[in-house]
Amino acid sequence: GARGAISHSDYKHIMASSAGDPFYVVKDELSEKVAALKNRSKTFKRLLETTNTAKDPEFKECRRAFTRELKSSEKQMRDLTLTVDLVLKDRAQFAHIDDYELDERSKYISETKEVLAEISLTLKGEEVKRKMVADERTELENRPASNLGATNSEAMENTHFIHDKQAEARMIMREQDEDLVELGQGVDRLQELSSGINQELKVQNKMLNDLDADIEEAAEKMNFVMGKLAKLLKTKDTCQIWTVIILCFVLVLLIFMFMYS
Repeated sequence: GARGAISHSDYKHIMASSAGDPFYVVKDELSEKVAALKNRSKTFKRLLETTNTAKDPEFKECRRAFTRELKSSEKQMRDLTLTVDLVLKDRAQFAHIDDYELDERSKYISETKEVLAEISLTLKGEEVKRKMVADERTELENRPASNLGATNSEAMENTHFIHDKQAEARMIMREQDEDLVELGQGVDRLQELSSGINQELKVQNKMLNDLDADIEEAAEKMNFVMGKLAKLLKTKDTCQIWTVIILCFVLVLLIFMFMYS
């Protein structure tokens, strides 16, 4: 009936997924990440509005996680875009993907890019920068002797200007520190990966050495057998020896087939 009907897009999705289409593998992962980012965005907005961003640890941790997850989603978005670009460049090779399916994929990419752009504004927009600078400035102004010796309105204006610049500098330095921490974590992951590759290479090298030893041993045994056959047949003609070996093998095979037929 109508309730059990499968739409064209659902049919293509099922077919592509069953074939292990990389587009849908990445798309499913990306959709989950975008949903998580939307929830993270709400938490970030709440903390931005209700906390002192210059010193609140929950806000700082949320911002780091938000930045990390957004970068990961943007990378997957580029990977997904690449799969569609490859299909567009070589339609003959991907003939199983019809124009309707290709349009659906392009539409998903376009819509998801817009969502990620909106989420990125939540994290990096001017409103966020203004609030973070204002919190940094408040921290500076609450320090002892924060007026820098100003005794009149003109001097206080200069002091406010200095505080603004110091607040901006502190925010930039904090962002750089966070980037360095993330870079350090990336280096640690690469080191772990390289250690794993190095260990795997050692194992593979040992296996190759063992294989070489087995081949040498088999070659020595074959030479020994060939020598014995040469003495038995009183010939050094390699072709004759191999002919005898093959005939013996055929004879054994025929006997085996006769016994079990």
